[in-house]
Amino acid sequence: MDFLSKEHMSQIEKLESLWDLNEMAHEFDINDIFQDNGAKIMQQLIYLNFQNLPGREGNDAIDKNGVEWEMKSINTATSAQGFSTNHHLNHVILSKYRKVPWSFAIYKGIELLDMYVMQPNALEPIFKKWETQLQSKAHINNPKIPIKFVRENGTQISFELSKPKRSMQNNDRIC
Repeated sequence: MDFLSKEHMSQIEKLESLWDLNEMAHEFDINDIFQDNGAKIMQQLIYLNFQNLPGREGNDAIDKNGVEWEMKSINTATSAQGFSTNHHLNHVILSKYRKVPWSFAIYKGIELLDMYVMQPNALEPIFKKWETQLQSKAHINNPKIPIKFVRENGTQISFELSKPKRSMQNNDRIC
């Protein structure tokens, strides 16, 4: 066995750095980067300069101007074709969705590919479709927002980082 060799120690150091990352997550009210997409949420919060709104109810984040946001992400390495919304979407939740801007993060595995932001009026075609469906139902089970719709109608944002290379694509303000 080759315990504590140089290679083994290097692996341990890399692993231990994850715990440093978890400590950083606490600054964003994320208790565990390994649960509920914690690391991805932290990445989005940092890139968007948001603060987390902890808890399962209400909006997901708040920006520096006090504007609350709905945040969605998707992993294209799965069969998912659309962003999940709410398992019991009803008129009350739909009304809430119409009041806040949205961010959408598209991942392949853990690699962030694209980020988009949308004002609620840009999502209105989706909201109207759901509103029509709610005329005959008490709720809709987790309706999706298609990736294609977000890419075609959202404002793409990106960042200049050393890895991977990203550059600002749009001078539009996020909010």
